[in-house]
Amino acid sequence: MAQATPHQAHNDRRDNKRAFRWGAIAFAVLLAGALGYNMLSHDRAGELNPQAPTATQQQATPAPADGGTSGAAGPGTAGGRSTGDTSGTGAPR
Repeated sequence: MAQATPHQAHNDRRDNKRAFRWGAIAFAVLLAGALGYNMLSHDRAGELNPQAPTATQQQATPAPADGGTSGAAGPGTAGGRSTGDTSGTGAPR
């Protein structure tokens, strides 16, 4: 293969610069589009950590089970006996 002429080397450098410029522009446009989409999608979704719920939105604490126990052992347990109920009400089936 013959040696590249100075003219050919100049054209190669110019082509490389042109390709690099197009790549840099494409990357910048892609990055700007991704950042814009990210910002818009966060605006649509709202805040990630909203303030504490108001008094009307807070869930009421359930009343203690019969016998004054809190029912912490799980649903359907009264005095250590399970009713087999998995609905969480503690009532037998």
